[in-house]
Amino acid sequence: MTVYDPNRKRNARGEQRRKELLRAAATVFARSGYHETTTNAIAAEASVSPATLYQFFPNKEAIASALAESYAREMAEAERAIDAEGVLSFSEAIQELLNVCMRFNRKHPEFHTLVLDAPLSAAAREQKQALGQVFVDFIAARLLREQPDLSRIEASNHGQVALLIFRGILDELTTASPSARARLQQAMRDAVIRYLEPVFLQSKGAPKPGPSRRRSARAATH
Repeated sequence: MTVYDPNRKRNARGEQRRKELLRAAATVFARSGYHETTTNAIAAEASVSPATLYQFFPNKEAIASALAESYAREMAEAERAIDAEGVLSFSEAIQELLNVCMRFNRKHPEFHTLVLDAPLSAAAREQKQALGQVFVDFIAARLLREQPDLSRIEASNHGQVALLIFRGILDELTTASPSARARLQQAMRDAVIRYLEPVFLQSKGAPKPGPSRRRSARAATH
């Protein structure tokens, strides 16, 4: 029986099969959770034999890590693409960041499951950390644009707190009933925006210029 070889070069057909196996794994992880998923169940979902699966992945942990790593990269790319031309107001940009993150997690609920429950590889953990940093850096950059006197360390710290708020409510979202999800999603937006607004509106003893006040007023209606 052919077994997994991490150094084996793969052709285009092999890469396509690997992607198909990961898609099947995503379906099973989303349906059953990490702990209840088996490699046999993934092979069955992909309509291949377990032997074929083992040619590409040595075990369930490797499958989970590959999937989580791929998702982290994809989500980070989506976050980096937000408002590339910088036309959104502060509140609009932050809300779009949250919306992108929530849409991704709704589309791929297994991602959060894997992050919480799977023993991820070092590479997958690095990608997860890099994803969190993209979120933090996005918020820090927006704060610095609105409040140039803020230090980069302060801006980054505020981004870290916003990330903690997001992750905390996301934990609740993953187990919430469909009827409660809209409320929790709005609660997440409100919690992050209400935390960050005093920071970007903070002045050095002088009122903010008119355009920023207009942005703040418009944000309050969102």
